[in-house]
Amino acid sequence: MVRHHTPDMRFLRERSIPGRQPEYTGENRCLPCTVGNVGLAGVLAAGVGVVTTVPIGTIVFLGSLVTIYLRGYLVPGTPRLTERYLPHRIRRLFGKDPIAAPTLEDGEAVDPWDVLAAAGVVDRTTGDGVRLDGDFRTHLRRTSSRYAEAPPSVDEIGQVVGTTDVVERGEGAFSVDGTKLLRWESDAALAADVAAASLLEDRLDGWAALDRDVRLDVLRRVRLLAERCPACDGPIDRQHDRVDPCCQPPHVLVWSTCRSCEALLGEVAVPESNVESWAVLEEIGEGASEPSGRAE
Repeated sequence: MVRHHTPDMRFLRERSIPGRQPEYTGENRCLPCTVGNVGLAGVLAAGVGVVTTVPIGTIVFLGSLVTIYLRGYLVPGTPRLTERYLPHRIRRLFGKDPIAAPTLEDGEAVDPWDVLAAAGVVDRTTGDGVRLDGDFRTHLRRTSSRYAEAPPSVDEIGQVVGTTDVVERGEGAFSVDGTKLLRWESDAALAADVAAASLLEDRLDGWAALDRDVRLDVLRRVRLLAERCPACDGPIDRQHDRVDPCCQPPHVLVWSTCRSCEALLGEVAVPESNVESWAVLEEIGEGASEPSGRAE
């Protein structure tokens, strides 16, 4: 199923309610934070009821619930406090695992963009940006067109990931070696990777010996630079947004979609601490300083 990155109208409606914080309410509400704050509100109300009267304690409790409903929490700074002090093993119990979208690890010894530039896959542009090399872009578009009518075969996918043990498990999902599940954002994204991999075999020394995850990371970078959709040959738009999910560090999400068929071609979550490594794609270090209504 293709995901559409369109403005969330619920976010706009929620923002219109005075005092409402859509970053932490609605579908973005954090369950563990909410439960914890409601429990705290109950304790606070009970204490007030004991010291004063039950009706006053009830009013305090109801007022606290309204605050939690509007803001997502009762104690100021709850998201930051949870992120900083709540152990990871406790957060995992509530489904708060680290962001699962592909990220670039800090401290890489070699800049992958430099490797791709040296191989003639990308060109450096004014302002330290990158774009696909003209010759590579032409070959990629031609190779990708093979999959306009039918998706790549399982054997072709096996060549990309370096194994013959590949089993289709659903739309865009394949198990590899019986131990790992790989999932592509769309048929167009899968076709782009298979096409690019066939070209990189001849352009990048040691491609066949690369670790599978490194290959997929390189292919994702190439895919995010594509200008035409493998599925319909329509133009591709690349966008970015800063997201600040509750209980997790903020990051910048970069994605590309086909303007014609709306297929999602690629998506990567970049930690803010490492955003400069991906700024070559777009000025994602600027204009994305405010949290969005998107949640992970």
